[in-house]
Amino acid sequence: MSYLLAFLTDEDLRRIAQYFAGFQPPYPDPDTAAVPPDVLDHGKQLVMNGDASRKLPACAACHGARLTGAKPGVPGLLGLHASYIAGQMGTWRSGTRHALAPDCMHEIAARLNDRDIYAVSSWLARQPRPDDPWPSPAGDLKLPLACGNPAVAVGAPR
Repeated sequence: MSYLLAFLTDEDLRRIAQYFAGFQPPYPDPDTAAVPPDVLDHGKQLVMNGDASRKLPACAACHGARLTGAKPGVPGLLGLHASYIAGQMGTWRSGTRHALAPDCMHEIAARLNDRDIYAVSSWLARQPRPDDPWPSPAGDLKLPLACGNPAVAVGAPR
C-alpha cells in the first residue's frame, strides 16, 4: 500500500482523505449486558451532569450534549463497547495515555474511581446511535477545563 501512495500528489492524498472523512462508521447495537439500574443511573448522572463536589465536569460538557464529539479533536463517546471505554479511562487515569499539557482527560480520569468508570462505560455503551452522529462544529462548545491537544501518541514527550 505504501508503494501505491508514494506516487500520489499531496492534492490526491487530500482528496482521498476528504472522501473517506465523509463516511460514518456503522454503530453497533447498544449493549444489553446485565448491569444494575443504580449503576446505570450513576453513569448517566456523571455523563450528563458530572459531580460538582469532586470538581468533575460532565462528559457532555466537552463531548457535546449528543455525545458525538466536537471538531477538531474531541471524540464522540457513542458506538463504543463498555470494555473499550473503561480501558481508555483506565489508561487516562494511570497516565499511560496522555495529551499535551494541560492534560484535562488525565485530570478528570484521576478523579474517577472504579465504580464511576464501570457506571459511565456501561451507560454510554447502552446509548443508541443518534440521528445526527456527526461531531459539533469547532467553537460550538466552551470547555470547562483548559485542555491541551487530545491527539498525542502514547509515549510522546509531554
